[in-house]
Amino acid sequence: MALSANPQWKEEMVITDEERRSFIFECGWGADPPVAYVPAQDEWAQCVPDWLAERREEVIQAMRGTGHRVKESAYAVLQRPNTESS
Repeated sequence: MALSANPQWKEEMVITDEERRSFIFECGWGADPPVAYVPAQDEWAQCVPDWLAERREEVIQAMRGTGHRVKESAYAVLQRPNTESS
């Protein structure tokens, strides 16, 4: 199955996977065509949930399918729970 992309408001793009997990990407507004922003390739895995870590190209294609241009932009690194044992 494929990821789905749904623009939400003017500044968000919701990407949802087959298990109904969602992640919100930033979008710009006031541009024609609209713009969706993604982390750079080398930062991608640190900025998205684990379930999207290997799916960057799918995300980009899903966003383009909504008519958005896709550009790289700075994103915050996700805080993940510490899973190391003491």
